[in-house]
Amino acid sequence: MKPVFTAGVLACTLFAACALPASAQTIKPGLWDLSSQFSSPDKQVQSAMNAAQQTMQNMSPEQRAQMETLLRQNGVQLDIGSGGAVRTKVCVTREMAERKEFPMQRGDCTQKYTQLPGNRGSIAFSCSKPKVSGQGEIAMVSDTSYRANMRVTSEQQGHSQVVDTNVTGTWVGADCGGLKPVAAGK
Repeated sequence: MKPVFTAGVLACTLFAACALPASAQTIKPGLWDLSSQFSSPDKQVQSAMNAAQQTMQNMSPEQRAQMETLLRQNGVQLDIGSGGAVRTKVCVTREMAERKEFPMQRGDCTQKYTQLPGNRGSIAFSCSKPKVSGQGEIAMVSDTSYRANMRVTSEQQGHSQVVDTNVTGTWVGADCGGLKPVAAGK
């Protein structure tokens, strides 16, 4: 049976990609712009991701507006670019930055952060609904910039799907505009 890369899997992967670094270095609260590249070692999953991305790029203006509204209600602004790049914007409150809290998929999720030498850290997370987990490494460039790579595994229709994500996070500014923060694990 061919893997299905659903909107739910994409949402989980996007929320995982939005994970901001919980390191000893403080991050700035406000609006963050995240540029993500997704790939999968499984050719069928990669093909399904490409098809899902193409479908999103070809949505009617009405469908696109509906999807963007739903994502914004969940604290994410999404832009599907060409060449597989996905740009998201997330809002981090001062309290979230102080707690070093990750914007995560809503649901029953746990996460663990381990400080590594320098400005690097290891993160692992697991959610039960939907069933998704991941691990990766985050490197802080400054309080306004980071790079991360994550391997996210999800369970869809009885099949395990693996997606590798490379993210570059850049702080845009203190004002999130109309974008509301993503509640961690709620």
